[in-house]
Amino acid sequence: MHTLAATSLGLLVVLVPSLALADDLAADPNDAGKVTRIKRGVFEADVGGIFVISHDRRGADTEGDTRVSSTGSIGGQYFVGNNISIGAAFLVHYDKISPQSFSQGFGGLAFATLHVRLGLGAFFRPTLGGGVIKGDLETEVTPGMVVRASQVAGRIRVAIPFAYFPSKRVVIQAGPELNITIGNSTPEGGEAESYTNVAGGFGVGAGYAF
Repeated sequence: MHTLAATSLGLLVVLVPSLALADDLAADPNDAGKVTRIKRGVFEADVGGIFVISHDRRGADTEGDTRVSSTGSIGGQYFVGNNISIGAAFLVHYDKISPQSFSQGFGGLAFATLHVRLGLGAFFRPTLGGGVIKGDLETEVTPGMVVRASQVAGRIRVAIPFAYFPSKRVVIQAGPELNITIGNSTPEGGEAESYTNVAGGFGVGAGYAF
């Protein structure tokens, strides 16, 4: 009996480290089945969007205007270290400024993210990024008469989302986000006008790691 117990204990000692190593890609033994660390070399493809309340100020307008806008993104991030990643995203932006005016544009953003483990597959993901957006502003001054202006702007993104891995490959995230856009708007045949847009809202997204 003692020999059988010793043999069983020995097998258990050998098996437990083996299971831990098998889970090390995604989980610790005390948090079985949940992602607890994302190793260097992992790539994550992401899609996301943010619907925000923004404040826009143009030219000599000192008060500005508050309204709703949205930005969608698709991109990816590469883990340069354990739980540390850098990435890039393609942006699509739409802003309904007034019933007669709207802007739309495309751009790109580079960013860095720290993935802080919270436990049970959850992470806190503070992110800082910067990029450029180019687009057009269209205003209907009279029925059938539209004035267009080209826009080029730099963008800074600060986000603090919470992410959760329902599986070892799929991740979903959501949290507050702040976008600061500073640029110039140039009407056809006119002079450039500076503008600043500060947009804060709630971003959501999903990703797949491989």
